[in-house]
Amino acid sequence: MCFKGGISLRKVFARTPSRFSRDVDFVDISYQQLSDGGITADEYYYKLLNAFDGQTIHDIHWKIGPIIDDEPVQDTLRVDLHFFVYDDQPEDGWENRSDNALSIECSFRRPVLLPTQKCPLREESWFKFLEFRPSLVPVFQPEEAIAEKIRAAFQRNNPRDIFDLNQYGQLPFNEELVRTMAVLKCWQDRGLYAGPKNFDGEELLSKLQVDKYSWERLKPQVSPHAWIDPSILLQKIKTRYAFLRHLTKLELELCLDRGKKKNLLHDELWKNCQSLNEKK
Repeated sequence: MCFKGGISLRKVFARTPSRFSRDVDFVDISYQQLSDGGITADEYYYKLLNAFDGQTIHDIHWKIGPIIDDEPVQDTLRVDLHFFVYDDQPEDGWENRSDNALSIECSFRRPVLLPTQKCPLREESWFKFLEFRPSLVPVFQPEEAIAEKIRAAFQRNNPRDIFDLNQYGQLPFNEELVRTMAVLKCWQDRGLYAGPKNFDGEELLSKLQVDKYSWERLKPQVSPHAWIDPSILLQKIKTRYAFLRHLTKLELELCLDRGKKKNLLHDELWKNCQSLNEKK
């Protein structure tokens, strides 16, 4: 499993962490190529059961809630891990509690385009009280994490995507690599987006208007000192990610492939990404 999402941004990448997230997000990396089967979502669930359910680790007791839906999991596995500290013990109905639930989500969107890397968690003041040193955690390379967030921002209108893109935008990264991977990821998964192209940088930047987003959903997740006026925030994104307007001929061709038939073109662009990554 590879650590990703809002908490990985806060705990690993962000220079000044400022947005909170309720879920701990991962992505399955148990495969090597797009055609590999990898570990199934059901197998992941049973691995979590074996690792956590009924276990006491450093005085914290863990119980895993059942999966509500009996249908087989496809793109995402979501599991609630309930933790009981000190004298707090599971009682009847423990699975209905929400005050002690750590929500784990594992995505099975494939493939991950670049080799993952192991990074330390951001040093926290309370680390000195732990009985152990936090280990390195597997995460996306910055360019892939940004490309994932661009895909999300293009396919939906969630203000947290805009806030996170601004956080990522403060990092140094290879713009060509980000742009190509954003195209690849939108080709791989169109989500609920029904537009004429798999990805369109001009369309993304044009929709960055204050009235397009429900900012009240974002404000409770952001530290008061870090809140940015939405109009300023959107202008920062338009400036930092202006390079998304300039797709190459091959990238544009893949954007127009709504039927996902141009696998060879996809693989060619993927190889270009791997070459660019090796030169970083």
